[in-house]
Amino acid sequence: MPMQKILIIPQNWLGDIVMSQTLLKRVKSENPDCVIDILINSSFKSLVERMPEINKAIILDCGHKELGFFKRLNLAKKIKGDYDQSIVLSRSLKSALIPYLAKIPIRTGELGESRYILINDLRKFTKEDRRKTAFRYISMFSKKEENLDEKYYPSLKSNPDNIKILNDKYKLDPERKIVIFAPGAAFGPSKMWPVEKFKELGEKLNKNFFILILGSNNEKSIGDKIVTNKNMINLCGKTSLTDATDLMHISEFCVSNDSGLMHLASATNTKSISIYGATSPELTPPLTSNKVIHYKGMPCSPCFEKICKYGHYNCLVEIQADDVFKSFK
Repeated sequence: MPMQKILIIPQNWLGDIVMSQTLLKRVKSENPDCVIDILINSSFKSLVERMPEINKAIILDCGHKELGFFKRLNLAKKIKGDYDQSIVLSRSLKSALIPYLAKIPIRTGELGESRYILINDLRKFTKEDRRKTAFRYISMFSKKEENLDEKYYPSLKSNPDNIKILNDKYKLDPERKIVIFAPGAAFGPSKMWPVEKFKELGEKLNKNFFILILGSNNEKSIGDKIVTNKNMINLCGKTSLTDATDLMHISEFCVSNDSGLMHLASATNTKSISIYGATSPELTPPLTSNKVIHYKGMPCSPCFEKICKYGHYNCLVEIQADDVFKSFK
């Protein structure tokens, strides 16, 4: 097969970009000599640089709700003639504009928002299969549905130099196992295990582990509530994506909701202990063989609602700290 140049356009969310590495690995497995570039927001540049399959990142800084037509047009002019194929992983109309404006010959994706002209290499999925994010991604490079083999699981490189800096900065004891708590979820409260449960789990782990709490600046108050002793540090809003990735690499466990940080953890060496509420581990599981999943599978689950319409959040409340604690044994 002749060398191809392919432009991947993922959804610009942390978890989706990590899961998109399954597609990169799928492409490289079939055509090792192809050149893959990826179109992302600048905030994710350091992340995709950890993916050996990527040649370079093409930067487009547009907000999630921003059309940014002239930004897209200008970028399309710059890359015109550079690619043989584009693969668009989002269903939005705006995400398909650049490949069309750049006149990329093969423009692969779903129909989405009536993208009849923008997409000329169509893939179709049932509603159920659409929710299987990684399965859908790897199937984009084939005319048939693909099995999500473990060889396609995301795997982000570590940075030994940065790990040394982090060890010194946070005075991490190499003799003590590190646990990461990721108590947030951008999706909403229906994905978030109660703060009190994280706090209770932290108290149970106090004597044997050093706990780092990761999250955005918006989750700083959540981290403050979880910290109860000197063996815990709230790093919410204090770490870059680069630092979070390397802290995952040196941690023994990561306890998280179904979130972007869960997928980040899955792509490193840490054991993923994942808590599911309104979503399903059958559809967006942590892509690692080193995992434990806690999911109650309530009659109303998965509902995919951001806020529990019944107001009880039983799918999360009924997962006990004792149950999660057993995952450490």
